Amino acid sequence: MRRNLEFKNFSPSHRLRELVEELIARLDRHAPNSPADTILLRLFVNENAARKLYHVSLTCDVPGRMLAVQEERHDAEEAIREAFTEIERQLEKHKETLSHSSLYKRP
Repeated sequence: MRRNLEFKNFSPSHRLRELVEELIARLDRHAPNSPADTILLRLFVNENAARKLYHVSLTCDVPGRMLAVQEERHDAEEAIREAFTEIERQLEKHKETLSHSSLYKRP
């Protein structure tokens, strides 16, 4: 999985970088079975210093679809965790669509 990480208006702590790497590794396990270089993950975190508000934008380009999430919180870790949770949910839904498992579910 290719990745592009950007942090604007602040420098992330070592703990925050470790959290991002851990969440990317977890997301990589959920990625569909496709070559690793076809999936691109973009993380953009912007801090609004006046309000101490963090805006997180996370996009994941998988073959056939683009998944995107935006979160805004006062805590950077919480915003990043929520964004990765939502993108993971969207990725699981995309995998179900690819495998046509929704056609075989019982009503």
